[in-house]
Amino acid sequence: MPMETPLLQDNSDNKEEKAVKFVDGFKSESKKLWKIAGPTILTCLCQYSLGAITQVFTGQIGELELAAVSVENSVVAGLAFGVMVHNLF
Repeated sequence: MPMETPLLQDNSDNKEEKAVKFVDGFKSESKKLWKIAGPTILTCLCQYSLGAITQVFTGQIGELELAAVSVENSVVAGLAFGVMVHNLF
């Protein structure tokens, strides 16, 4: 079934108006995207950093301290995931 009218109609002939509309739309969508992606990026960076620090100290601390770091890593990862999920809804 052929379309008789386009879904998006642009009646303006001015190129500057089109550019301003595009930039405004881009800004709006970018803000929405960063609101969703920002917590995810922060969570990934924190989890990677904490894992890297844990690996650095693996050979330099005792078993009890390593167990404490492991528990702390789990708690922080869960907390960070909870913050990320909370920001999405």
